[in-house]
Amino acid sequence: MKIVLLLIVVAACYAFPTPDDWEDYKVKFNKSYPDPAEDLMRKGLFQKSQQFVEEHNKKYEAGLVTHMVGINQFSDQTQEELSRPCLLVEE
Repeated sequence: MKIVLLLIVVAACYAFPTPDDWEDYKVKFNKSYPDPAEDLMRKGLFQKSQQFVEEHNKKYEAGLVTHMVGINQFSDQTQEELSRPCLLVEE
């Protein structure tokens, strides 16, 4: 019984984002938003991405989709920003 309870607690820790997730994300992907309003907007987009990842990966675990998804450097961008064509720079 103690092992089951421990597993539930550990799973809950991974299921819910910690307050540091946004700060960790910005450090990992070298993001900086000096304007507090933009930082707050980007944080909201990031949190929506986190929710999408969690829900999609639950579907994967249930066998409803064929792949997993995760957070990446684009997780704080708007749909408009994601739709823009990329400019590839050749070295």
